[in-house]
Amino acid sequence: MYVDPKTLDNARVNGGVYYTEGAKEVVAYHYADNNSRLVMVVAGEDIEGRENLRNLLEILLISFLVGNIFVLIAGYFFSKGLLQPVKNISRDVAEISAQNLARRIEPGKSKDEWYQLSVTINDLLNRLQESFDMQRRFISNASHELSTPLTAISSQLEVSLQRERTAEEYKNVLQSIHQDVQHLTKLTQTLLEFAKASGNPGGLEIDLVRIDEIILGLPAAVAKINSAYTVKIEFENLPEEEESLLVFGNEPLLFTAINNIVVNACKYSGDHVANVKLQVLENTIVIDVKDNGKGIETDEIEKIFQPFYRTDESRTEQGFGLGLSLANRIIKIHKGSIDVSSEINKGTTFHIKLPAAKSLEGISKL
Repeated sequence: MYVDPKTLDNARVNGGVYYTEGAKEVVAYHYADNNSRLVMVVAGEDIEGRENLRNLLEILLISFLVGNIFVLIAGYFFSKGLLQPVKNISRDVAEISAQNLARRIEPGKSKDEWYQLSVTINDLLNRLQESFDMQRRFISNASHELSTPLTAISSQLEVSLQRERTAEEYKNVLQSIHQDVQHLTKLTQTLLEFAKASGNPGGLEIDLVRIDEIILGLPAAVAKINSAYTVKIEFENLPEEEESLLVFGNEPLLFTAINNIVVNACKYSGDHVANVKLQVLENTIVIDVKDNGKGIETDEIEKIFQPFYRTDESRTEQGFGLGLSLANRIIKIHKGSIDVSSEINKGTTFHIKLPAAKSLEGISKL
């Protein structure tokens, strides 16, 4: 082994030097005492250590390759299992149409994100099916209600034209036809109001409306419909500032909604009296309309807001079964709600809640 003089000098200066020469590792160490100064140079080759390093390198390379293969295989099956619910959802959704809204997505047993997505889509489908069913019932009932007076008018005209009749007979036919035409006109106007209330709230003329003025206008409006109807008004806990009685909305539609409920209460109340109470509770305007009628069965309360639905008691009264449905649509457009409480042989109370205008400041009105 050749030792460079510079290496010896570096060892003397630094106290020791480490370097490699070929496959050997060399250490030059400087030792000094009072009698002598020595530089000891030792070199050796760690054959066993190098062999261990080569073995370790082979193990690491093999582990790396095997690990990658395992990750690829595991990732494939994991991604396949992860995306399988998406394929199932896509397949189920593709089979759902307007004619097959009863089909639902199987959410599975694991309470994961796919389960939540399936439940959310099923809830959406339930709402869509309910809307489609309501639309079908509305179209079917509207067609029936419209065809009935038209058929009556056509039949009476055909019968009256079959032979010559007296002036009195023609007059009676015309009076009957006139009644059918009035019935048809009223039904058409009600359907138009229902369609308007079912439309986009953004298309309505929205303004500040004083709800107490609407309430005060009910007795005269109801009396025009039937002189036997009476409306008793009660104001409770009304604030001094008028801002608490203002709502954002369309005044004609709001009047129509409340008026329909009041007229309905007068119609089915034994004494034809509707008790209307107005109060303000924490920025919420509450209107209670109570009658003294026979009440509504519990299983029918959820159905009374369906278009053209009529209870057994109401079938003997004139009407189309659209008043409460129209009122419910209008109140919902104004971000309100209608609740019903009823006791058999004691009467029914409709609770109408509307947000006060000041509670909606800075928020989209409708």
